[in-house]
Amino acid sequence: ELEAALADAAEALWDEATRSRVQAARAAASGGPLPEGPARDTPAALALAYWAALPLLARDPAVQAPLRELEPALAGLDAEERLRRGPVLARAATPALALDLELLKDEGYRYVATYPPEGSEGVDIVGRAASWLTRRMTVDGQAPRLNMRRFLALLAEEVELELPAAAETLERLLAEPMPDAPGQDRMFLALARGLVEEAVAERGFPF
Repeated sequence: ELEAALADAAEALWDEATRSRVQAARAAASGGPLPEGPARDTPAALALAYWAALPLLARDPAVQAPLRELEPALAGLDAEERLRRGPVLARAATPALALDLELLKDEGYRYVATYPPEGSEGVDIVGRAASWLTRRMTVDGQAPRLNMRRFLALLAEEVELELPAAAETLERLLAEPMPDAPGQDRMFLALARGLVEEAVAERGFPF
């Protein structure tokens, strides 16, 4: 559904003037010509639609719901404890990743299922699956991590007045340098863990 909506938006936004501006920017950056074809199949047009949709997505009550649930708990913590627990807020960015989430959940679940029942006592299998999933999500580059951070910045601005504890926590986390390794990125790791936990909750633990 998201892909179809973005394709429709790309067609609406990708007029000749926009295409010319994008082509001029590519030329200035020593890039090649834009591919020919309909807007809904043009990566640049789809990227434009994605960027245009992000502020609207940040205002969606369903996207803000996890922050609303955590706001009272965050407000009751001191600043440092809030920062320690805050990465879980990154799960609100899941819809903005532009990835096949069902496929990722399935792969994360399959990773969990590879562990044998015997000898796995006390092992954080979900955590290991999440760490693996961070690498899986970035196999083609760091765009998902950057998408997450850009969207969370928009989301923090959107909820700043209504959910001040969540907004401040996101802003402090985003001010930290992004680690080189995806598995060391606390927010991205929390997001990945959320996908694995969701898959386990839907299907049950494999053993």
